[in-house]
Amino acid sequence: MSTTDPRSNLPARDPRVVAATGAAAALGLAVYLVGLPASVSLFGTPLADLTLPAALFVAFAGTALAAAVLTRTTWRVVDLVVASVLGVAGGLLFAVWNVAVWPAASGALAFYPPASAVLVGVWLLPAVLGGLVVRKPGAAVYTELVAATISAFIGNQWGFATVWYGLVEGLGAEFVLAVLLYRRFGLGAAIGAGLGAGVAVGLMDSLIYYPTFSAGYKIVYVALAMLSGAVIAGVGSAYLTKALARTGALAPLASGRTAERV
Repeated sequence: MSTTDPRSNLPARDPRVVAATGAAAALGLAVYLVGLPASVSLFGTPLADLTLPAALFVAFAGTALAAAVLTRTTWRVVDLVVASVLGVAGGLLFAVWNVAVWPAASGALAFYPPASAVLVGVWLLPAVLGGLVVRKPGAAVYTELVAATISAFIGNQWGFATVWYGLVEGLGAEFVLAVLLYRRFGLGAAIGAGLGAGVAVGLMDSLIYYPTFSAGYKIVYVALAMLSGAVIAGVGSAYLTKALARTGALAPLASGRTAERV
């Protein structure tokens, strides 16, 4: 399954994106090493606790922004509508998953604490699916953020943290699509986007929600989160995109017009 979007006339590896990726990574590392002040809070959360999400945001967003500027791609109304619909659907999925599935499923895996990471890919689906379907810079992070915001408004176990989690998870997927200069949207790109989102959630969970995990547990947790992101969000979104395209629902979009080649 290999899908490309020929609209970009940029080289496959633009040195400006490579430079932006390096600069963004260095800046993100600086944010993490310096840290945010503990004396200031955001919605009751000390900024110091948000140091890792902030560092990941800077690292991912810098690359995504550079690629978006270079590709000079504009959004249409239909793009916004489709991304919003996918985001709302994702938020409703989260609401059901958080109540009906997650507590029992994570409890069943409690015999080995890091094992719960195999389930996190469900929370990454909107990001990868939005990026594959809409194929515009910002689609992955926008779709995931809409889903996360709806989940927070409906109510869940994590409150407002769901929103900034969604922002960083979406940027994890966005980062990979940006590195590809929004030219590839096939199975490989989907798996890569899922891995990117999995890295984001794996690092945040293991350091924020499970700080008492041993180093070994944390490594396993991140690895399983990446696997879950690649399989559930990546492979799952690739085939969901293909299924949606076959219905004709994506006809106004490039993802629908290239369905026969996916």
